[in-house]
Amino acid sequence: CCGVSDLGLKERDCCFMDCKETQKLFISFIDDQLDVKELEGFLHHMEGCKECREEYEIYYMLIMGMRYLEEDSAKGSNWTAPEEKLQSAQDYIFKYHILRWEKLAILLILCIGVVFLL
Repeated sequence: CCGVSDLGLKERDCCFMDCKETQKLFISFIDDQLDVKELEGFLHHMEGCKECREEYEIYYMLIMGMRYLEEDSAKGSNWTAPEEKLQSAQDYIFKYHILRWEKLAILLILCIGVVFLL
């Protein structure tokens, strides 16, 4: 679907998911129900696929619009733009990886400290 990504790689070489897999996750993404691995694959595909981004924006506006009209306060009142939702998810993944590396660094420092104490 996407051809060549921003990095110049063929889409099949750089995406974790294809368009069908990505589109199946739209509602789960909108409802913040993806695990980290799914979210990374979803965002990676969305970054390189203009068609899926456009489809997502339409889907997002329809879902959120229906929720707003139904006055589902739990899901419809927290209205953000579709692009803001994608950016927020990318920020979450970035922070997740930083915290993961921080935990590994602390563990490594503790191990080194224990070795020197022995």
